[in-house]
Amino acid sequence: MKLYRKIIAISLAAVMTLALFAGCSSETNKDTNASVSGGDLYFTNQKVVNSPEWVTKLKATKDAEQLIVVAGVDKTTAYVTMHEKNSDGKWQQLIATPGFIGLDGLGKANINDCYTPVGTFTIDKAFGLADDPGCQMEYTKVDKNYYWSGDPKHNFNQLVNIKDVPELDTENSEHISDYDFAYQYVLNMGYNSECKVENGFAFFFHCYRVNRTYTGGCVGVPENIMKFIMQHIKPGCKITIDSLKNMGGDLDA
Repeated sequence: MKLYRKIIAISLAAVMTLALFAGCSSETNKDTNASVSGGDLYFTNQKVVNSPEWVTKLKATKDAEQLIVVAGVDKTTAYVTMHEKNSDGKWQQLIATPGFIGLDGLGKANINDCYTPVGTFTIDKAFGLADDPGCQMEYTKVDKNYYWSGDPKHNFNQLVNIKDVPELDTENSEHISDYDFAYQYVLNMGYNSECKVENGFAFFFHCYRVNRTYTGGCVGVPENIMKFIMQHIKPGCKITIDSLKNMGGDLDA
């Protein structure tokens, strides 16, 4: 089993590398009707298909119309897919991609460690340094004035403009523009919506950084895939995170 997991992890890393160099021009993916700047959605076209049975059996599907599934494969790698119900109430898979998760793997996320939180959450914020790609959620284009607050005294675990909160502790907050590649497109996963300091802050779904094979607790995917997700996500979308094994997942299903 350990050898199998290692092979899968190496395969995912190789696929991620290929994804970075996929396509050099703006093309339209006929299978998903999505125009993506910078090349194909992936190194091969992906069709909208019926969601695999293991996904449809997840508890997270019970009260969701749209769902992002993050299935951890190895410590810092994951298989990431996006699904939604069609007009007949059947789940369909819109896109699939390798992704990166926290340096410490999956676990109980907190203020001190780099775990990606396990559980099901409701995505509640869309923003980024790039122009609105056509997001169906309200989208905030951010600039150098925006921070994600890590200040327990001021808007903890929320997006803030320093002009509105000049007293913000910027040293302990995330300056969005400092992460100009990763934060081109960002979705707040909705973890720690209670804003408890001990549970940490800034757990995002975003573009991965080309020089990192892990995140600080977020979920990272290729930028062109992230753009596609931003264009298709709807208010109320859920994200569910756990290991592939715990989800009963099968990468070949």
